[in-house]
Amino acid sequence: MRSTPLGLLLLVAACDGAPRHPLATAERPTVEPERPPVTAVNPAPDAGGDAPLVGPGAGTRALKVPGFAEAVVVVPPGRGPFGVLVAAHGNFDRPGWQCSTWSQLVRGRAFVLCPRGRLRTDIPVEWERYDYPSQAAMNREFDAALNALRETYGGRVARRPIAYVGFSLGAIYAVGYFRATAESIGAAVLIEGGHSFWSSGAIRDFSRNGGRAVFFACGQRSCVHDAQDPMRRLRAAGLDVDLASAPGAGHGYLGRIVEQMAPGFERLVMPVLQPGG
Repeated sequence: MRSTPLGLLLLVAACDGAPRHPLATAERPTVEPERPPVTAVNPAPDAGGDAPLVGPGAGTRALKVPGFAEAVVVVPPGRGPFGVLVAAHGNFDRPGWQCSTWSQLVRGRAFVLCPRGRLRTDIPVEWERYDYPSQAAMNREFDAALNALRETYGGRVARRPIAYVGFSLGAIYAVGYFRATAESIGAAVLIEGGHSFWSSGAIRDFSRNGGRAVFFACGQRSCVHDAQDPMRRLRAAGLDVDLASAPGAGHGYLGRIVEQMAPGFERLVMPVLQPGG
């Protein structure tokens, strides 16, 4: 894949203002003329353009993670206990956008936890985009964020396998996280990436550690093509597998992709997150 030179990116931004779209390739940032995710669960974002911070009880909150930047978490209403969906964003993305999108599918039935990653410094700081500097760095941050969630919310967090959602870079790092963490991942959702990492050993480890389902989502035909082989091998290993496709939607996680994902999300992911699943 050819990368977009940073100089060209800055020229585009100078002509059209700061980039509005949160999605980019896992290699270098690109700017696509598409709307940002809508705000979910609670009112308009705060002045920083990310997650609104609301009062006790429910809503989108900041979560302090020792040793790392604050994560964003959507807290379900009620006492619980609730399962946890942890979302890994793409390169040139924001955690609040991930939490906004996936909370639309979770609909208050589980925690949605979105670790922040590292602020990119190769672009204007006001653009506020993040990445994960390495697989190992993401692994450490996700484990720390999950521990912080449990320490902060105590008995409201269920002791059960979690679900993982990864977009682009977050999908590419998914299998590496599954194989490194002590967390049990009941369901994995990979959007626009991460297909080539499902080796026989990775599938075996995922299944042995509680993995039940893998859900792929694609907005490009190349992604649909790349998903076919891992889907075949995952099914052969006895895992529940599905694919949501929105041809022409592009490299993203908005709009038609989310709409196409809704039925498969209910079938594959929510049983992991809800009691009795």
